[in-house]
Amino acid sequence: MGTTLWIVPDEQDTKRLKTIMRTRQGERHNFPSSYPTFQPHVTLASFPSTSTPPTSDIRAAIDSALGQSRGNLPIKFKSVDIGTHFYRSVYIAITLTPELLALHVNVHAKLGIEPKTPAYPHVSLCYIDDADAAERERFLEELKKGGKIRYDGGTEGVSLRCGEGEDWVWLREFRAREIWVANCDGPVESWTVLDKIPIA
Repeated sequence: MGTTLWIVPDEQDTKRLKTIMRTRQGERHNFPSSYPTFQPHVTLASFPSTSTPPTSDIRAAIDSALGQSRGNLPIKFKSVDIGTHFYRSVYIAITLTPELLALHVNVHAKLGIEPKTPAYPHVSLCYIDDADAAERERFLEELKKGGKIRYDGGTEGVSLRCGEGEDWVWLREFRAREIWVANCDGPVESWTVLDKIPIA
């Protein structure tokens, strides 16, 4: 899949989201091609590994593209949806704010690449093989039955009950603190982070 730029939550919200992502981890042995573990993220940009710009160029592009948004990049949850692709099996659709749109447009312009980020912006909760596609419905249904999704009445948005036992919170957004550069060639669990760029 090449090299990608990820907008990621801080460590605390990463741990919270991972409790949602583990919803059906107990079924993984039944679906060996599904449910790999991965860092929650919004894919900002992607390009082939063979034409990845130097890290210094990526950092400069992000710094320039952020502009006045530096330190103020809220990732607001819009809905939880089922997709039709491995990398968009069940995902949180994110509200496309002016800041996120400008960042997306400007990073691609600064790096001179065409946008290839389907369903931007979104945060995948699980990756499920097409052969196991029925699992996508089961994953979402388990979230609903477990009381893990709350639709915010009167406004566009959704909250997720993240955490375990008595240690849980309703999460409806996170503040982006870093953009990671990740090499996403090969199996999901072999992906590596090449750089972490602070944006707050």
